[in-house]
Amino acid sequence: MSKQIYLGLQALKALHSTIALFSLLGFSFVACAATLNAENPKTLAKTKILVYGDSLSAAYGLAQPQGWVVLLQNKLQQQGYHYDVINASISGETTSGGLTRLKNTLAKTKPTLIILELGANDGLRGLPVTEMKANLSAMISLCKKAKVKVLLLGMRIPPNYGPKYTETFHQTYLQLSLQHQVALVPFMLENIAAKPHLIQNDSLHPNALGQPLILNNIWPKLIVMLNK
Repeated sequence: MSKQIYLGLQALKALHSTIALFSLLGFSFVACAATLNAENPKTLAKTKILVYGDSLSAAYGLAQPQGWVVLLQNKLQQQGYHYDVINASISGETTSGGLTRLKNTLAKTKPTLIILELGANDGLRGLPVTEMKANLSAMISLCKKAKVKVLLLGMRIPPNYGPKYTETFHQTYLQLSLQHQVALVPFMLENIAAKPHLIQNDSLHPNALGQPLILNNIWPKLIVMLNK
């Protein structure tokens, strides 16, 4: 074997050894990063917003993409906010039913912020306002105990049960906001209710035209609670 060939083979072996070393180091780095992410799953998960309401948030009578909750998810993405919106709203839900399932829902979804939209069905059924208030108060307390920020959505109802009941019902949301020091949208259907072109044929639920307006009512109070 000539000296030139021998030196060439030696150089080739050295190159292979160097490549192998860098490959090993690279693999070790990836493995280390994967371990860190496994130990800290929060680095991989988006922050979560839980929407917890009734048919007004469940896109009742509409295709899901038309509802204000999906519109919220789209707006967050468009504006660079890294949140996943989870909709746990159920049509027909009362504050009693909401309280019953809230603890498990919080445990499963682990949100950092909840948009609490319940009470309309209590009012429409003429249920005692004191019970509604107690249920909402208990839900807010559960959220605060779990370190979940609360945005409370206020509601008004038709005057079917008289002005005293109607006003007491509406004032409950303000009282809870002050009592628990949580953010409040005084009336989520502001500039929507009682406008036939924005309401479905049932005279209760906003139609597709009304959904962006719901989001417009919520957004100013929500945006100050978000982090980019």
